[in-house]
Amino acid sequence: MKTNLVWVWGLTLFLSGSVMAKSFLTLPHRETTLTNGLKVYVVEFPSPGVVAYQISVRVGSRNEVEKGKTGFAHFFEHLMFRGTKKLSGQGLSELYTKVGAENNAWTNNDFTCYHGVVAVPSLEKILDAESDRFQNLSFDEKLLKDEAGAVLGEYHKDVVNPGFVMEEKLLAAAFKVHPYGHTTMGYKADVVKFPERYQDVWPFFRAHYRPDNVSITLVGDVKSNNATQLVEKYFGGWKKAPDKAPEVPQEPEPQEPREDKVTLDTPTQTRVSIGYLSPGFSTRSKHTAAMAYLAELEFSSTSAFQKEFKFDKGWVDSVSASPDETIDPSLWTIGLRLTAAGESHLDDLKKAVSDKMESLADKKYTEKELSAIRSRLKNRMVVHWFQSPDGLAGRINYYTGFEPDLGVLDRHLQRIQEVTPADLSQFAKEFLKAPRRTIVTLKGKS
Repeated sequence: MKTNLVWVWGLTLFLSGSVMAKSFLTLPHRETTLTNGLKVYVVEFPSPGVVAYQISVRVGSRNEVEKGKTGFAHFFEHLMFRGTKKLSGQGLSELYTKVGAENNAWTNNDFTCYHGVVAVPSLEKILDAESDRFQNLSFDEKLLKDEAGAVLGEYHKDVVNPGFVMEEKLLAAAFKVHPYGHTTMGYKADVVKFPERYQDVWPFFRAHYRPDNVSITLVGDVKSNNATQLVEKYFGGWKKAPDKAPEVPQEPEPQEPREDKVTLDTPTQTRVSIGYLSPGFSTRSKHTAAMAYLAELEFSSTSAFQKEFKFDKGWVDSVSASPDETIDPSLWTIGLRLTAAGESHLDDLKKAVSDKMESLADKKYTEKELSAIRSRLKNRMVVHWFQSPDGLAGRINYYTGFEPDLGVLDRHLQRIQEVTPADLSQFAKEFLKAPRRTIVTLKGKS
């Protein structure tokens, strides 16, 4: 068992300078790798009597590379609540209720996470139950079919949402090889066959739900040494299965821009999404930080774009531009929702976004402009990350999924502090090019 232990009280962050004098995370914290490869992150947070937990599996739609098996990561998020021979799904639910624990789960492109908040005296009971379902998940074919019906119902609910329909169409147009070409829900043709997949789900489970592919984050009123020992007590005996996950194919460099459209049979506002294939998350470069700056500078509520097209002309009533953070290259998407006044200007809006994005390589930003964004981004991190143990646990769980050590927090912030005008121009020159562009337009029934 390898451990890195830090004992420093407080949160010290120098927001005005370009150099971090101390670590971003200065609460007492400990990171440990158990002998079976499972990662443990513990932070002592001033939340009397309460601890947040996050158990993350490095599996999402990215790992659904086998034909006919899209949506499996999300399907297992559901199946994990079906229990074991020791504790049924109902028994698991009753345990959470009895100890007053909040618990939930989510799946995205890259990760599946089981998380909650519990009173400290009940943490051991939760870890016991969680270790049981991670190591001994058990359900029969009938339970699988029941859960398959619930997932299909969730898909039907999602597909009436115009945003979901756009996402499906955009990803399918942008990715021809990489599994990011389908949503976390999976293709409908695969989802409807989940009831027939009892024999297929277990190899997927064993290949991904393995200790060296899982991390546990605990943040709250705990002592890091004691909390780590509890995790080791219940998860330390978990053995790796021999099953290996297939390699994830990488998307080749696109050679030309792509465009598609979708028309709904119900009335809805026209929407357009304009995505550019952009790098995955990394602190080894400033690419992730550069996207955050450009999104704020060019498309935030104080940007010239919103002033012209939302507030002055009134052609759109919604603009979104937050870059995704993913393991592999994915889309940075600019989303617009048009007003009635903007309907006749759809082509103008698509051109305005495309021209803006593809001219940023030649735009000259000032250090004064970047300084304002730098402060905004750093203040946002402090406010959102440290307002609760659950919030901090979520950020640690998320970023250590990309780079498995707590130093990723410092490196992420450091890259944000280091961004220069030249970095923005270089990013735009390298990635914001027409061949990397995908546009999808959605219209409703007139």
